[in-house]
Amino acid sequence: MTVFPLSAMVGQSKMRLALLLNAINPLIGGVLVCGRRGTGKSTMARAFSALLPMSPGVADCPYFCDPVAPQAMCTDCYRRYAHGENLPITDRPTPFVTLPLNASEDRVAGSIDVAATLLSGSYNFAPGLLAAANRGLLYVDEINLLNDHIADILLDAAALGVHRVECDGISVAHPARFVLVGTMNPEEGQLRPQLLDRIGLYVEAEDLREQSARITLVERRIAFDRDPAAFVELWANQEKALQARIQAARHVLNTVRISRYFRQVIAHLVGRELRAQGHRGDLVVTRTARALAAWDNRLEVEQADIEQAIMLAMPHRSRPGASLMQRLARTQEQLPPGGTDSEQPEDLGTIDEDLEERTNEREGPAGLSRPLRGALDAAQVKSLISLPRDRQARHESGRRFVSLTTRRSGRFIRDRQAHPVTDIAFSATIRAAALHQQERGRASGGKLELRPDDLRQKVRERKTRALLIFVVDGSDSVMARQFMPQTKRLLLALLQNAYEKRDRVAMLVFRFAQGRVVLPPTRNFARARRSVEELYIGGCTPLATGLLEGLRLAETERLRDPTSAPVLIVLTDGLANIDLSGNMRSITPRRDALSVAREIAARRIPSLMIDTSRAPVSNPFVGEAQLPIYDEEMSPGKELALALAADYYHLCPPDSRGSSTSTLLKRG
Repeated sequence: MTVFPLSAMVGQSKMRLALLLNAINPLIGGVLVCGRRGTGKSTMARAFSALLPMSPGVADCPYFCDPVAPQAMCTDCYRRYAHGENLPITDRPTPFVTLPLNASEDRVAGSIDVAATLLSGSYNFAPGLLAAANRGLLYVDEINLLNDHIADILLDAAALGVHRVECDGISVAHPARFVLVGTMNPEEGQLRPQLLDRIGLYVEAEDLREQSARITLVERRIAFDRDPAAFVELWANQEKALQARIQAARHVLNTVRISRYFRQVIAHLVGRELRAQGHRGDLVVTRTARALAAWDNRLEVEQADIEQAIMLAMPHRSRPGASLMQRLARTQEQLPPGGTDSEQPEDLGTIDEDLEERTNEREGPAGLSRPLRGALDAAQVKSLISLPRDRQARHESGRRFVSLTTRRSGRFIRDRQAHPVTDIAFSATIRAAALHQQERGRASGGKLELRPDDLRQKVRERKTRALLIFVVDGSDSVMARQFMPQTKRLLLALLQNAYEKRDRVAMLVFRFAQGRVVLPPTRNFARARRSVEELYIGGCTPLATGLLEGLRLAETERLRDPTSAPVLIVLTDGLANIDLSGNMRSITPRRDALSVAREIAARRIPSLMIDTSRAPVSNPFVGEAQLPIYDEEMSPGKELALALAADYYHLCPPDSRGSSTSTLLKRG
């Protein structure tokens, strides 16, 4: 397949440089490219792989081991090398392996080779995508959406450079040294911190705004689509020059020197100024600075190399606070001039010591998450909704909670007998058949005799989605007008979280004497946001009617799809003044509301109660055995939460200063 040339890419200079530095020194650890859709992330990654030079390897090895690096060989190649065997060597292009989001664990890690096992009667290993990516490039588009168990496999391989498979009677270890290139859209949610720290460099894809650059980009793409071969030939000289420069930088890299002075500068910046956890930041910055010097054909690291390396290696590792440029400039003001080994930096002290004390939670760079009004909104609702595990097998995928799945992708947890078998558990099937081979008359060395009763089905689990039903109090009670902006802000934060978790959402509003569904179950989040923004208040509070409509909607969805997982999120002050019959002068509104709430709990519909009253929370972190009280009397919101068997939160008063990072919720 003809690939768009890297030299012909318009803009994206930071992304291009980060990829080239990994080509010079793969130990940097890969690149994470963060940007919105349509910014050329995938095109750049494929163009980079096509630019990499041919590499020699052991021809008959499934992992294409490096013939001059015995310490990085697989067990078989190392044994042959140690016995003095002349290994067959051939050249091949650098592998470019794409890891799809729906890849199964067997496909990624490798598994039993069924055909060979059935013929030989002994276990044989079939290498997976990690084996194919050895000494190459592993590309993961939308890496932040990768299933957790697949991400764990990547973590181990990226950390050790070796992948170990221990399953189905197989015990295999093989080299898995690859450059990890991941792309992500910040609108889709954040990347797990453990995986984020394993990736060496972080860059944001540029969204070109200049008219001339956009015109050039379109013209080049049209020319490539019209005649790919002619377009590649047009840029062949630039590509060869780029390849030659990469090769020259690789040869220079081992001789590039970094003075002790600059090592101390890196240690101060990474450890004290940027407050990075662990020591991986120091290593990546040092390796990146040396690669930058080699790229410019210099044998000594300069201060500009360190500055650029910090900007590439530390955005996803630094703590919140001042920007990287501000911290770098502040440190330079206090560093003595020079850069020889004899010079020692003066005691810089701890600059802005209380910066870390103001934030206890480690968060990613600003570019990784820009939800609504800031990272704090997203952080507060991140773990707000919890669902219990059940035995229901679901077909839909998502990111809310772990469930059994009917799909053929997901984590294999056990096997079972089934008719028909749609996802064969090969090792379990072979073990079941092995018990009966003698009575079936299998000859020595003959094929394995299988029968339908031997077949075993794989039982898998993966994350799935929920249906979030927002039941919103639209009445004009207890300072509701004052709290409505805060309520909308919370709803928008919950919608953002639902979008990241791939949930469906629905919303109904109760006011006057009715509960009205303003948003049927949907995944159209643009429509959902409009529904929140158009919310208005007024009238009395038919709390029982609103809860009953929420119950009906949840049960309707359960009837339509028994595997659906509805969750009621109730936003109200807990007060009621209209009963189920619509009578405002009745004495039963409160009793009706609690009765419906208990019915919701009896139907085992998970609920979340968010109290929008203005009463302060007297004891927000009480133990489970205690009953939280307000002035020796239980609040209406707490009483409703107990009837719902729901988690209880209290909406905090709006910040009088209008701060966009004020606290939204307190747990009750």
